[in-house]
Amino acid sequence: MKICPVVLQPTPQPPVVDGLAFILALSYGRLDQDAVLQKLRSRIVKLIEAGTCERAYLGKSRYRENFRILLGGGSKALVQIGAVDTVRQKGGIRIECNPAKFADGDAQKIHRVMRSLIGRHEYNELMRRPLLNVIHFAVDIYHAALNRMLVRYDNGQRMSVMAKRVGKGGFIEGYNFGSVSSDYETTAYNKQQELVHTAILAIAQSGSSGFNDDPLKANKIKQLKRVLGGPEIVRVEVRGKKMRGLPLWKLSRQTNRFARFHFADLSDGGTELDPLTEKSFLAMCRQDGVKAALEAFKHTEHARKVHALWRRRQAVWWQPEELWQQACDALRDTGMFPPEAFDPPNSQAEQP
Repeated sequence: MKICPVVLQPTPQPPVVDGLAFILALSYGRLDQDAVLQKLRSRIVKLIEAGTCERAYLGKSRYRENFRILLGGGSKALVQIGAVDTVRQKGGIRIECNPAKFADGDAQKIHRVMRSLIGRHEYNELMRRPLLNVIHFAVDIYHAALNRMLVRYDNGQRMSVMAKRVGKGGFIEGYNFGSVSSDYETTAYNKQQELVHTAILAIAQSGSSGFNDDPLKANKIKQLKRVLGGPEIVRVEVRGKKMRGLPLWKLSRQTNRFARFHFADLSDGGTELDPLTEKSFLAMCRQDGVKAALEAFKHTEHARKVHALWRRRQAVWWQPEELWQQACDALRDTGMFPPEAFDPPNSQAEQP
């Protein structure tokens, strides 16, 4: 008796904050800033000597001091202080981190280091009105594979730019939507493949000897086995690359770009199209995008059937209406900002 494998329904997970950069409006005139930086440099050197931070070498930078705070979860927070252009740049401090990689206490460590540098009162006041520079939100869909779905992204422009990444086996690893110059970039990609690449790279960097004796190396092997034995994952990301100094209280009012994604679930098989038409339509969707494929079939004898296929296969598990608000709530939960940072200003005079 043939046993059919159990196909689990794709399940979106709660959104996470996968990238964050913000600026603090610490502003001085050029001469005053020089005096402040002179004091901060000695403190930064002490933090580096203590192993709390490390110097960041960024090449061309818009800030005069660049260093990283070493965090317990293995990630690092980039801190940049002293705007080169004190007139055009909105803030004298820029902090960049990835809250999705935080371990317990990492946010608090960033706060401790920054308070030790610029003072508790000054830092606490600045953190009440941070300005967003970059924000990345991500939703992982467990038990999902790009080769078993079609992806469409809608926007208000006439043309949607789509790029795709294809692996050596011919399978699509991801789609990117939007142009390089866009304020936002959106993407859907094979997260499990990325996790495998990361785990293999970590093993390679740790060396080839002594795996059984080195607990750290042995742990990397366990992580790789866990990824290989885990569920397939598709990650959907909305990346705000140019937030232009957006106050936190305005973030939840931005367009819900998760709602622009549409997925057709092909995991059940059978499309009611003849094999050649089905293969042609699916290939065109993956090559040129769903919108272009539907348009190409518009005046053919198969137009009604391919449109019906797209409508019938809309993924019932993708319910994006609340995802943007949930993502904003996830930012609150990172511990990076005090609750009042998300509140609108009390008076018109305080508005940016």
